[in-house]
Amino acid sequence: MKISVVVPTYNTDPKALSRLVDSIDKQTMNKEEYELIFVDDGSTTDIYDKLKELEESRTNVLTKRIPNSGWGSKPRNIGVNMAQGEYILFLDHDDYVFPEAFERVYEYGILNDADVVNGKEVRTKGWSWGWDNFKENNPSAEKMGIGSMLPMTPHKFYKRKFLLDNNITFNEGARVLWEDVYFNTKVFTRGAKVAVLSDYPTYHWISTGANSSSSFGRDPHEKWAQLRKLFTFFKETIKDENDLKYMIKHWYQSRVLGILGNWLLDKSEERINIEFNYAKKLAEDFVDESIDAEVTSINKPRAYLLRRGKIDELKLLAKYEQKITARSYVSEDIHWSNGKLVINAKTEMTYDEKELFKLQLEEHQIFKKIPDELKGELPEEVLNVTDCIKPSTYEASILGRDTRETWPVPVENAIVDVTPLNANEMKVFGEIDFKIDLDKAAMGRRLDQQPWDIAARFSALGYTFHRGLVAPKGLGKAALINGHTAVVYKNKSELLTIDIGSKVRSVVGTSKPKQSDIKYDNKDGQLTINLTNTHVHGSTKIKGHVLLENDDKNEISYKVPAYLIGDKSGARVTASIKLPKGKYWITTLFEGRKSNTKLYVDTLNTGIFKIKNWIGK
Repeated sequence: MKISVVVPTYNTDPKALSRLVDSIDKQTMNKEEYELIFVDDGSTTDIYDKLKELEESRTNVLTKRIPNSGWGSKPRNIGVNMAQGEYILFLDHDDYVFPEAFERVYEYGILNDADVVNGKEVRTKGWSWGWDNFKENNPSAEKMGIGSMLPMTPHKFYKRKFLLDNNITFNEGARVLWEDVYFNTKVFTRGAKVAVLSDYPTYHWISTGANSSSSFGRDPHEKWAQLRKLFTFFKETIKDENDLKYMIKHWYQSRVLGILGNWLLDKSEERINIEFNYAKKLAEDFVDESIDAEVTSINKPRAYLLRRGKIDELKLLAKYEQKITARSYVSEDIHWSNGKLVINAKTEMTYDEKELFKLQLEEHQIFKKIPDELKGELPEEVLNVTDCIKPSTYEASILGRDTRETWPVPVENAIVDVTPLNANEMKVFGEIDFKIDLDKAAMGRRLDQQPWDIAARFSALGYTFHRGLVAPKGLGKAALINGHTAVVYKNKSELLTIDIGSKVRSVVGTSKPKQSDIKYDNKDGQLTINLTNTHVHGSTKIKGHVLLENDDKNEISYKVPAYLIGDKSGARVTASIKLPKGKYWITTLFEGRKSNTKLYVDTLNTGIFKIKNWIGK
């Protein structure tokens, strides 16, 4: 047995279960080489009956029911002991896996003798999940340190023998927050060899808001008690100084300093005071003050004020910084070239796109600007960002609207810099140039047929803005590339999207052929619609239909087989039919999508064409 999938269930939504099982059934790996293990945690619905039905109808499904433990940890531990596979995947009951996941992960894990395969994980919401870790394959990622286990979800493939030999289990209990962080820390500190697989998405984490830990944070006392427990665990478990510092700093920034921004602006005074006092005490007890100099520039002032108990000053700073953003705008010359989409985009840091974000220039040093009320509270060293400009980055990405997989796009030129506005003020700006190659954009693989939204990730001064690119007004450009259709267009949110496979936009409609582009030969019945505005690269021939509606009958008179063609002669639609005398309005149908361009063939007046109606989309 190669793969064991362990799924804890509790009152599982039948639709989610069906989606999960369907994704398992679609695996390219032979069904005899993997097993599916359900451990039900005392559900109060009939879900266990459905699981038993699955077990009875399949040879590779096992089920077990236990009294309710209140968390997923115990079911996972039991599942490990039931499993027979070389690798174990812990799959949450409302998530799913991608079709080639098992086959790819197993081959990659065996090839690299990996104790853990950290496969590319995607998430329903957001652009940035696992952004840094999944930029490339890394068969020896453990050399990076404990950061190789990020994101620290349990949705990885673990060698079962490694878990058993090292007695690695999930912490059990009714509420064990961050049980996955404990688990992955144990795995790494036992000397696991980690291989990161980035060139294929393996796991889809569905964000439903209804998971077991959705109530996290409602009780601040529980939250901070759990955080202290976690930091204590780090101190006791992680022996390597670099790994320990990495985890302390990571959690200090994300869970402690992270609440000292916008979070402060919409909570009650009582709640803010409770959490602030807990945060200050945790920093004092677990975080060496030297780490404050290594946090991002957005967090340095927060750390300084936290250490000194300056809660009112933190609120003032948060209010001043709350609307800082950077939105990227695509230039008007976006175009197709040699089968690639060529894009230039620019951005500036602003306050809600209404006012420039400004830095202060003093004696060749660059400082963050702060409200006048804070100028006596923060020292220059926590405001000095002179050395923070150079490490800034401007990157490009694409996101599958259906599959939610995000891919980095190679950038040809990226600039992030500051420029003077006057003698004492500077602005932060960026410019990026990149090309999207549809045949290679998914880290060497062709993009699937779905809409792909395009975004830029701008990181500067500790801020990161990963946002969709704003498209030029009226954008719509079609292409036929190596057997596929592609339309780049401005979507309903005014952002940039490439539609591959006519899921949203048709090539014919986007090309907007004119009446003069239609040719019909009465003798041989050959109909041609030249798509002069469609870019062609390689060879494309897609079968579809042309619908011909008789002008008199006001109904579809003929449905004719047709081809959407792209080659050295250009882009065109061709069909063959000998039409009786009359006027026939034309609609094309390719890849399941009708065009919204209505032109006509008039066999009563051959060679004389008039346009009656134009509806372009």
